[in-house]
Amino acid sequence: MTKPFQIQTNVLLRDLTTFGIGGEAAYFVNAKAEEQVFAALGFAEKKGIDVFILGGGSNILVSDNGFDGLVLQIGLKGISETRAGGEKVLVTAAGGEDWDDFVGFCVAKNYAGIECLSGIPGFVGGTPIQNVGAYGQEVSESITSVRVFDRRKREIRVIENAACGFQ
Repeated sequence: MTKPFQIQTNVLLRDLTTFGIGGEAAYFVNAKAEEQVFAALGFAEKKGIDVFILGGGSNILVSDNGFDGLVLQIGLKGISETRAGGEKVLVTAAGGEDWDDFVGFCVAKNYAGIECLSGIPGFVGGTPIQNVGAYGQEVSESITSVRVFDRRKREIRVIENAACGFQ
C-alpha cells in the first residue's frame, strides 16, 4: 500500500538550494518512502513531464525560470548497522539523510572511513554520484555498494563498489 503523499505546485526552488536561487517547480514531491518515489514517478509519466531528482540542494544552480516538470526530492531517512565480522561494521544510510549528520553518527560510534568528510553539504544519496572527498579521503573508499532505483528498468538494484565507476 502506497503511503499518502502530497504533490505540491509552484514550489520555489530557491528555498531548497544552498545557493538560494531558482524559480518555481511546476510540481514538487518530497518522498519519505520508496513507494512515494514510485508513485511520484508514475504521476510524472502519466502527465508526460520531465523529472528532476533533488537531494539536499547543494552544488546545483536552478534557473530563475524554474522547472516545468516534477522535482522529486528524496526525503528517505534511516541509518542501520550490521556487524560484518570481527570489528567490521556495515553502516547503511538512506539517500535522504543529511550527509554531515551521517558523518557525525559514524564519528560518534568511532567508525573510521568518512571522518574527514564532515562539513560537506548535501544528502547521503548524492555522495556516490560526486565521489565526495576532502583531506585525502573519498567516499568511494568506504562504500561497499549503492542501492538504486533504475528508472529505465523500473527496478531496485544494488551496485557494488567496483561497478560504480568511481575515479
